[in-house]
Amino acid sequence: MSFVIKFKKTFHITFWEALIALIAIATFFILEYVVFHGGWSMWLIIFGFIVGIWLAFRPSEWAVIGLNSGAKYVGLSEYVAGILSSLASNLPEAVIAILLIVNYNDTLTAIVTVLSAAGFNTLILGIAIIVSTIKKKGSISVPEDLKEKEAPIIRWAIVALAMAVIFGFSQYFHILEIGTESLSTAVLTVPVGAMLAGSYLFYLIYIVVVKENNKKMSIKDKEDIEQTLNPAKEEVETEGKTSGHEAHGDLSIPMTLIFLVLGFVGIFFGGHILTESVQQLIPITQDRTNSEIIITALILGASGAVPEHGIAIISAAKDEIEVGIGNAMGGILQSSLLVFGILGMITIVPLHPFILLQLSAIAGVLWFVKRCFQDGKFDTFEGIMIILLQIIVFIILFEDIALFPLG
Repeated sequence: MSFVIKFKKTFHITFWEALIALIAIATFFILEYVVFHGGWSMWLIIFGFIVGIWLAFRPSEWAVIGLNSGAKYVGLSEYVAGILSSLASNLPEAVIAILLIVNYNDTLTAIVTVLSAAGFNTLILGIAIIVSTIKKKGSISVPEDLKEKEAPIIRWAIVALAMAVIFGFSQYFHILEIGTESLSTAVLTVPVGAMLAGSYLFYLIYIVVVKENNKKMSIKDKEDIEQTLNPAKEEVETEGKTSGHEAHGDLSIPMTLIFLVLGFVGIFFGGHILTESVQQLIPITQDRTNSEIIITALILGASGAVPEHGIAIISAAKDEIEVGIGNAMGGILQSSLLVFGILGMITIVPLHPFILLQLSAIAGVLWFVKRCFQDGKFDTFEGIMIILLQIIVFIILFEDIALFPLG
């Protein structure tokens, strides 16, 4: 087997894509730090977006592959490996949010970025359901893992997010009653943020510790994951024609570590480049309007969420329903509970109206999905309703909340 074919089978990209990407990344950093010294032109901003989105997409995929392979070596189940992989998929948004707080002290944009990423995941969930149901010419069954193992965390998320919204409105009413403070003083307290993040961490610990959730992988589980790591089913030309699955064994431990390092390092630099590019496009200053804050957050949220979670739509089109729907649902839960909760622990989170609106929309979507568990199926109409709910949130965002005074 030639080096080019082997490289593609290992890293799931062509050798030429990797070479062009490496040249583009090196060129970008040379232009940023050596040539322009921070004074970016418009074409460099566009170039930065291209490089940043590539780094948010491909390294996330490598991190997922490394986590899947590592989970197999330590004996985790396919279900637990999928949860960990979904976490890796959501890392770009988390990194972007943390960089906004650390580098620019821009908490509001960071929070809206994370919640808008959850919103884009909601759109992707609806699209994945529509694609799957149209392909099946009817309805699709609710994935068993989603119905049986994620139902408790979904129920908890509905109640917890609803309570967070009520908490925010109670602060608004108190402030209006006093009449001496602005609505910007309504904030998420550290204990509330800790409870949101802690609940998802407890869920992760539970699924790892409980034996029925974490039985060691069966031979079929291992074959399924190996097929995920080596998805090409077409025959490869060697001395004789053998399938890609037969020609390539599992990833070795060193290769697993390489995938993990490449994945997480790439995600960090992807978040850095995207953040810097948006900062140059819409400077992060104290006198920005609400519209500029929201546009910045939506660009960053879409850049972090859509490329990677677009895989959910592709998976749905390939009848890999559990991957498609499960990945989108994981993104919604992790953004709204884990990442949002962690940010609430490390910084003061202002309860801007859009934050309350998006939290309400997430709780509504989760309730809608939970109701679908009763008849055990999704249909096209339900997918459309999920999309329309999130579109309404974005419309309200632009029509009304972008004009809402923060002070």
